Amino acid sequence: MLQLAADDRFEEIRRLLDATISEFQSLFQSASGFEETRIGNGWAPEKIQTELYCVQPKPIDELLRIAEGRKRSLFKSGLFSFLRPSHAEVESPTQSKTLLIPYWRIKGFHECFYFRGNSYRVSVPDDVVAVEIESKVRDLIGEGESQKLANFTKKLLGLRDSGKSIRLEATELAYAYKDTALFVDAEGKEDLEAEAFFESVLPLQKISNEQLTEAFPNAELGKESVSKESLVRDIHSRVVKPPAAFSKIVSNRFQITELVRFLMPIYVFEFVWRGQSRKVKVHGFTGAILS
Repeated sequence: MLQLAADDRFEEIRRLLDATISEFQSLFQSASGFEETRIGNGWAPEKIQTELYCVQPKPIDELLRIAEGRKRSLFKSGLFSFLRPSHAEVESPTQSKTLLIPYWRIKGFHECFYFRGNSYRVSVPDDVVAVEIESKVRDLIGEGESQKLANFTKKLLGLRDSGKSIRLEATELAYAYKDTALFVDAEGKEDLEAEAFFESVLPLQKISNEQLTEAFPNAELGKESVSKESLVRDIHSRVVKPPAAFSKIVSNRFQITELVRFLMPIYVFEFVWRGQSRKVKVHGFTGAILS
């Protein structure tokens, strides 16, 4: 799988939190903009390898028996629609047609470490006239007039006087993370029923294109309008968002952790009676008759 372990991400967070002041300052100086700090495989979808899985079907003889059990009901006898040909009258197919119906599952996340500026107001006792913060002395007497003005404004607005306080300016290292998953059919539409089916216990076989050709030599691949590039773009639109407020970006990772293409074999059997031709589609795994 393309999975990036969660432990790797948390280790990066711990590394940044354990940094010394000098390392923190160096990190800030080397940080850049949102576009310049892109990492992760999601930015180059053409390089992402797709994993291919195929559902192993039931034996062809079993699927044929299922189709033959329905062949009489496919035909009507002229005006007498309630009449059906006998089982023997309907010719059995000499061969079947195999369709491979594609589905896609993709998972990914976006994470971002970034710096932003912020300020905090800290309340102090009324008898405090100065404080030392980071080896610098703050004279609170000189700030008295602005404090009085702020308190007077609060009174005009009907707000409670919070007493004496100081404002601290800070540079914050923040972290944002969002992930998502998407399961779609060949047209790129979400299919919850198919998703539940493929998440159940199935005889899935990981297969290469060469092995697929050998296993289904005459199979026809179902038409699809979706591609891995379009799926990655969809995931990108769902999770990749610049921070609402930032001064510098440390890392901007867009990672696709899973990109899987599933193939479901469908068998098409053709029956003939009195020059009429009818087809029956049978689900390769469940044996269900499909419309």
